[in-house]
Amino acid sequence: MSVKPEFAFDVCWEVYRGAREVLETKRGVSALDLQDTGKFLWRPDVRPRLNEYVADFALAGEAALDGPGCASRMILFRIYYLGLAPYERARPFLGLGEMAWSQWTEQIRRQCGKEILRRGLFPPRKYFNEES
Repeated sequence: MSVKPEFAFDVCWEVYRGAREVLETKRGVSALDLQDTGKFLWRPDVRPRLNEYVADFALAGEAALDGPGCASRMILFRIYYLGLAPYERARPFLGLGEMAWSQWTEQIRRQCGKEILRRGLFPPRKYFNEES
């Protein structure tokens, strides 16, 4: 059974958003600003942690969209998917119409989903080494 890249991306983005919320609101650690870690130190662990998943999701997306033909998609990915800017603010900020937004997000979901599948972020249960 093959998983569609768009589905893998959607599931992993949901995990990413939840992980960011936990890291930023409950632990007080900024997920994307390494200077904001304060007293927290990295310690080796057998299982991946939420902050590693956040970083891996961002790296997978940036690797998938790396290239001169995808520069504008990379900006959209960083603002909307990584930065979690609301649609109502992100679309006008980028100067996109609804049709262009729809096309770009489908391309991003497809390309990033392929990279997410390649890197093993999906399914998240497997990434976090959880028993089924």
